[in-house]
Amino acid sequence: MRIRPVPCRIGENVKKLLVLAAAIAGFLVYRKAQESEARKTVWSKSTDTVD
Repeated sequence: MRIRPVPCRIGENVKKLLVLAAAIAGFLVYRKAQESEARKTVWSKSTDTVD
């Protein structure tokens, strides 16, 4: 009778955590870009020349 080793699933969990961390980081970068664009729009509107 041969004993088979139990497959280690730690690598799969690490991959899932890395994907999750990358998704969260991407979302935060996207949100920061949107905020920056909104500030730029407000700034350009407030500094426009008056006709």
